[in-house]
Amino acid sequence: MFLLAAISYGFSIFIDVAVYHLKFHVHDIKNLRYLFSLINVFQFSARAFVLIFIPMMAYYTETVKDMNLVWMITLYSHVFVILLLLPLLFKNFSYKFSIAVIMLLNRVLGKNRKIDLVENLKLENLQDLPKGGFISKILFSGSIFISGFLFSVGITFIYYLSFWYPEKSLTLVSYSQIINMIGSILLILFIDPKVMSSIDIGDGQKEIKILTRSRIFVHIFLIFLLFLIK
Repeated sequence: MFLLAAISYGFSIFIDVAVYHLKFHVHDIKNLRYLFSLINVFQFSARAFVLIFIPMMAYYTETVKDMNLVWMITLYSHVFVILLLLPLLFKNFSYKFSIAVIMLLNRVLGKNRKIDLVENLKLENLQDLPKGGFISKILFSGSIFISGFLFSVGITFIYYLSFWYPEKSLTLVSYSQIINMIGSILLILFIDPKVMSSIDIGDGQKEIKILTRSRIFVHIFLIFLLFLIK
């Protein structure tokens, strides 16, 4: 049963990252707003998995009070994230998955509304646009890593750390909210605009690959950190 919590967290992060793949692959000028509404439904479904993860972790932490079990669930959570994100590095899977999700949502929510999806093509004058340098790529990758780290450490490590400071559980919850807020600010200000602007000009695949790889590296690092603090 405890694996359900880990799998739920894995799917929540997978959806958060896969949303960018959908935005890159799914295009139809006549149904632009409709498609983005379907993508928003898919994106918010990640919250449903979080709503499974959080109560279960709270139960194992406060009721079962098994420190080793909570540590194991946290470990499995990050392992599942890595396993789910790896296929997104392959363009063929990314494309087919994105189309399948949109078609399923259109069938369920749009009653098979007619949509004509077109491939995301680069603009003819893309070569005339300024290219980001090495420093900008490092800053972009760093922003993704830090944002993903803050999100994940704030929502997963708090349960394990609460065994160390049981009298400070409410304080830890407050700190986790602050950490998540900082991660959100980084995402809103530095990551999302760059990815979306690249998609708008027909590019964006490079940024999405950087985003996906960086999120994988985040969870590899968190696994290492988890073993370090045990």
